Amino acid sequence: MTLSRRIPGNEAPNAWARLLAGRRAAGAALIDLTEANPTRVGLAGGDAATLAAPADPAAARYEPDPRGSRRAREAVAGYYAGRGLPADPEAILLTTGTSESYAHLFRLLGDPGDTFLIPAPSYPLFEPIAALEGVRLRPYRIAWDGGWHLDRGSLETAFADGARGMIVVQPNHPTGSCLDSAEVAFAEALCERHGTALISDEVFGDFAWPATGASVSARGPGAASGAVSARGLPSLLGARRVVTFVLSGLSKVCGMPQMKLGWIALAGPEAARAEALRGLEWIADLFLSVGTPVQHALPALLESRHAWQPRVLERIAANRARLGAATARYPAFEVRAGVGGWVAPLRVPATRGEEDWVLELIRRGVVAHPGHFYDAADEPLLVVSLIVEPDRFAAGLDVI
Repeated sequence: MTLSRRIPGNEAPNAWARLLAGRRAAGAALIDLTEANPTRVGLAGGDAATLAAPADPAAARYEPDPRGSRRAREAVAGYYAGRGLPADPEAILLTTGTSESYAHLFRLLGDPGDTFLIPAPSYPLFEPIAALEGVRLRPYRIAWDGGWHLDRGSLETAFADGARGMIVVQPNHPTGSCLDSAEVAFAEALCERHGTALISDEVFGDFAWPATGASVSARGPGAASGAVSARGLPSLLGARRVVTFVLSGLSKVCGMPQMKLGWIALAGPEAARAEALRGLEWIADLFLSVGTPVQHALPALLESRHAWQPRVLERIAANRARLGAATARYPAFEVRAGVGGWVAPLRVPATRGEEDWVLELIRRGVVAHPGHFYDAADEPLLVVSLIVEPDRFAAGLDVI
């Protein structure tokens, strides 16, 4: 038997993974500052009644719709309406999560070998999904100069040979930054010129931080492009000059990664949007991957966010305060603050290499991600989760 070339070989784990696996196998007590699963840090979403909603007997009837049930799509549109964002239930398609949303969009927009643009730093998961779908990725830089900003020259270079789609992450992971209105307009003009679609990953769009002076919100009223959520983070959902796909899901909106439901909301010129929706429906109809029970329960699940999100925001605020106090005591460390999200990049002294930092921390009982996991290449960075339990977060910072 020969496996597809799209399947990675049995590669040896890197030094970070080897050391971490060894410490865990030895039973070492570890403070994991990379933990971003809300169900493992005391922040699982939903009460007992909400989590029982998928068991409603009414969900036993199977009436497949490639876009997802009308009831569920109306619930997603209602979620956006609650943020002051326009959304048409007819222009929403359900998926099992953001990873499947990306896979669908790579299939929809790209032929084998075609290129998509991704921000750097950003998610490591882009690479394996693109490889599996047979498309290529080309990075453009999000740079730091006292605040995060789009490197316009880098984006123009990335567009030089064309691209089928440009991915933006609002707010970015791990920088926590959002493109401002001028940056979005610049990117959108390039997309329009090259016939490129926009893909906006907004899974952390409900989790804004207070303005810090190094953020979109600090640049003045109206700085954010397009419609703005009730919590102040920009969204690309609304009037757009190119077809635009906005991604989100229950994992981050409601703290329910186990429910496996995400969505794609479409914006842009009507004809292009309709054609894109037709293609997405065809792809989704081949798989019909979203279960009926979770679709039926979606109105109740989304409603639960009102009780859950304040708990997460409180946790993030507490841990950001601890991080700020720690860096105030040790100015050789610097938080590279963005505007929102669940993680923070921490610049560490260049007295040792980035990999040496994370390996030594594991030896001392603390797990953090190195910046190069996210293609952050300029200075040594650690990336830490802001939803870790506060006492463990504080203990981990003490070791750092």
